[in-house]
Amino acid sequence: LVTVTVQVMVADVKERGQGRPKGALEHRVLYRAGDSVPRSVPAKQAARGWWRQRRVAEREPTMKCPSCEKDPAEIEPVEDGEPGMVMCLDCGEEFTPADPRAQRFANYAVAKIMAVRALKGALKAVDLDVGQGEDALVQVTTNAKHVAEGELVVVALEGAIVPAGKVVGEDPDAIEIKPTSVGGVKSAGMLCDSPMLGWVGGAKGVLQKLDAAAFSPGDLPPLERPR
Repeated sequence: LVTVTVQVMVADVKERGQGRPKGALEHRVLYRAGDSVPRSVPAKQAARGWWRQRRVAEREPTMKCPSCEKDPAEIEPVEDGEPGMVMCLDCGEEFTPADPRAQRFANYAVAKIMAVRALKGALKAVDLDVGQGEDALVQVTTNAKHVAEGELVVVALEGAIVPAGKVVGEDPDAIEIKPTSVGGVKSAGMLCDSPMLGWVGGAKGVLQKLDAAAFSPGDLPPLERPR
């Protein structure tokens, strides 16, 4: 794999009201040996890539080298290493980058609803498969509407910080999930709506559901709300 960096001149491009980047933009593309490399990149395509990289950088943790601790580290793929392994170009350390979702979604999981039982009023007891099999289901109580057996949802389990990515003590809205009793029924977590996951889009109080073709019980949630 070879990373090719080209410069394109953008005279006047406006993307979603974010401003007008001008001058040279670096547009990095990953190629395999034998691929044809274009001599130029369309300005609008490069500008979209630039803004997309900017938005991702503002949202996701940067890649830090565990050896020299440069953050962000400049890296390149290791051809003979394990899948996903990279090398820091500053110190030569080879490492596998951590999944950027791991810290933000610690103690969160994609879960399959196995059973729903009506309780008093709008409360429901929901049994969830969080990837440990049907012999280790997690029970959560919720007043969310439109909860049905077989659906995939996201659950914040014991130790999770809600909203995701916030810090208890620094963010006034941040809370740590602990086992509790709701309406006299034990609950080991909380079903999540989009704002609880830090996603853009989706209404507060509306249970966020996922596509079973793209996710499985026990997976980490995606960084962005699926379209």
